[in-house]
Amino acid sequence: MQISRLPEEFLEEMQALLGEEYSTYLASLEERPMSGLRMNSLKADAGFARSRLKLSDPVPWTENGFYLTEESRFTKHPYYYAGLYYIQEPSAMSSAALLGTREGERVLDLCAAPGGKTTQIGADLNGRGVLVSNDLSASRAKALLKNVELAGIGNVLICCEDSAKLAAEYPLYFDRILVDAPCSGEGMFRKHPAVIRAWVEHGKDFYCPTQKLLLNDAARMLKPGGTLLYSTCTYNRREDEDQIEMFLSTHPDFTLDPIPLRPGFTNSWILPGCVRLFPHHARAEGHFVARLKKQPAVSGDDGRYSTKWQRPLKKGELGDAALFFQKLRREIDLSRILVQGEYVLLIPETAQLHAGLRYLRTGLLLGQLKNGRFRPSQALAMNLRKEEWTDPIDLSADSPEVIRYLKGETIEASEAGQGYRLLCADGFPLGFVKQDRMRLKNMYLPGWRMQ
Repeated sequence: MQISRLPEEFLEEMQALLGEEYSTYLASLEERPMSGLRMNSLKADAGFARSRLKLSDPVPWTENGFYLTEESRFTKHPYYYAGLYYIQEPSAMSSAALLGTREGERVLDLCAAPGGKTTQIGADLNGRGVLVSNDLSASRAKALLKNVELAGIGNVLICCEDSAKLAAEYPLYFDRILVDAPCSGEGMFRKHPAVIRAWVEHGKDFYCPTQKLLLNDAARMLKPGGTLLYSTCTYNRREDEDQIEMFLSTHPDFTLDPIPLRPGFTNSWILPGCVRLFPHHARAEGHFVARLKKQPAVSGDDGRYSTKWQRPLKKGELGDAALFFQKLRREIDLSRILVQGEYVLLIPETAQLHAGLRYLRTGLLLGQLKNGRFRPSQALAMNLRKEEWTDPIDLSADSPEVIRYLKGETIEASEAGQGYRLLCADGFPLGFVKQDRMRLKNMYLPGWRMQ
């Protein structure tokens, strides 16, 4: 990028922050921005990336991340449409990795769109526990929903809500909370120069009040003994260390949990224990991360949760969905099924729902019922494994039929049949088709199709 495009005030602050490293930092801005790919461990691991995708340059702060030299080869591959990986800037992989999510926990991603960190947390949960992914912007939350469903994550509640309303409904509920706060984006100037204009228009302190509010609301929702991780993609201390110091001064039940240094991490000299990523030290864009621990309670949390949403299913309410479920080699817990209008959803087992909140999705959308007839959803297809379907159609990812399917076209079957089938590429589900003799009617979502 052209250094001359950077605001003079920003350059002065960076020189004061970096001192003798300033010239090295400026030189790094002339280099190519970094790009990365993170494997979705719900579907494939780092070994698959090495053997099948021929990736060999790992991101050091996350288990399943790799550097890319070019993205287009991976975003056009059927594996991308199967949800095997997520294209993500390498520094952004650090936040969810440092959160340390464990299976079975209740986790909140407070500013979740477009979903890179949420899908990483969802993979760490491995189908157990519950993930609440929230974003105040309705348009961004829709992108979040697509990425969550593409990744095959079912134990999730997707919200479009103000943090204060969430805090009122979920007090002391979550084991871990990620606040990847909206910020001035100084760390992304190299990769997205358009952010510079917003920095100039809004002013350098525009997001500070929002960041303070998000941290305070997150504190109300975190269980005693829980972990709160705060991150930004900016450099100035007002949005980074100063926010943490102010928070700790007003929340004596929290302490800073020092983050161990890894290759590319720089220990904050302003508030040791926090880490920064600079492009002249790490192969990444700019990032800041602080991890906080809440003091354990004298008496432990008993793990109870509200199940007010649960009610017995009425006779015939599922229509022929019950017959459809028999095609699955997976047990469906009918006590967790919620029918909302024509939508059939499978609610996460530890989920707590509140009528006053705006949910875009409550659990896994199994499908739709119209006049008693059940139509399985794209989300269900992505949540399944090939072996969980009785008669899958498995095609080579290199076959022209797979590309035609992803473009929304009807394809021909190799043998006659009838009914819904799960279409896979190299064993990884892509979506459903409805077979009528030798024709496979395309059910792939129009908004997901390959262009």
